[in-house]
Amino acid sequence: MRYAGSGATIGHVDTTTDRSRPTQKSADATIARIAVGVDGFPEGEDAVVLGMALARVTGAELMLVAVHLEPLVLPPLGFEWSSLRKDAQAMLRNARTKLAPDARITVETDLSVPRALHRVIQREHRDLLVMGSSRHAPEGRVRIGKRTRQLLCHFESPLAVAPRGFHERSDPGFARIGVGYDGGAESQAALALAGSIARAAGAELLVQAVVDDRMPPIWWSGMAKVAPVLPEWEEAMSEEVDKLRAKTEAAAAETRAKATTVVARGRPADALLEFSEAVDLLVMGSRRWGPVARLLLGTTGEALMHDAACPVLVVPRPKDASTDAGHP
Repeated sequence: MRYAGSGATIGHVDTTTDRSRPTQKSADATIARIAVGVDGFPEGEDAVVLGMALARVTGAELMLVAVHLEPLVLPPLGFEWSSLRKDAQAMLRNARTKLAPDARITVETDLSVPRALHRVIQREHRDLLVMGSSRHAPEGRVRIGKRTRQLLCHFESPLAVAPRGFHERSDPGFARIGVGYDGGAESQAALALAGSIARAAGAELLVQAVVDDRMPPIWWSGMAKVAPVLPEWEEAMSEEVDKLRAKTEAAAAETRAKATTVVARGRPADALLEFSEAVDLLVMGSRRWGPVARLLLGTTGEALMHDAACPVLVVPRPKDASTDAGHP
């Protein structure tokens, strides 16, 4: 198996002696009710297959959701608007028969697809919404579309996005669950959920931590060009790697899953994009500033939601996360 990042160090975490230890409250994160946004396109089928695969391993109840748009103007005389709702119901029934026989179905009506999906999630107490990628995404890659993006910043539940063409995979199972970890509360929430899915699936949990070792641009200007800063910078980065490795291994042990930790140096987005090639599902936390209990994408999240090679599941900021706007 290939692991992301040059200079990565890998550690295997033995959790067999930790099962009697008290775990963090967030380690009990679970998924019991899943909603899937379905639109009648192949990318909607991608979402259904991902939702069904997650429901199978977690035991969650699955619901397929279609949104029936309200007219902005009066329809032509003789046009039966109810026929479009019937078409949406028929589309959901076909998707259920083909891909998810045990799923519930519901059609919601609104002028806004994201608003309708948000309302369903709240009303039906869904723990996860699964969406397909944009129809403009490269085959086998995640790329969020306009409607999925509109859900961000307002959504309080985890959101998963399937790569384009996911429904054509012969075995959409989860043998390797990956998670990005940086020691913050947001990545801890992601790790807790990833660990829960890994335990339920009997999968290996791969925890990828990355130390961003890029030297600040100001160091390369003025006197910094003359000063011998590289040895000091390398020493500082080595210390950061050691600190993050210790924290990552301790956090991985708390998940009670069979875990392997990977600590690398480099640009986090690059490392995690490469990491997405080696796992079957990649879980990540929201960015580390902004409203709590919301989905927020930072630079790394944007990169993953536009080019990851596996399904990506993003977890909202935990309610106990720092609200300091200056937090990195």
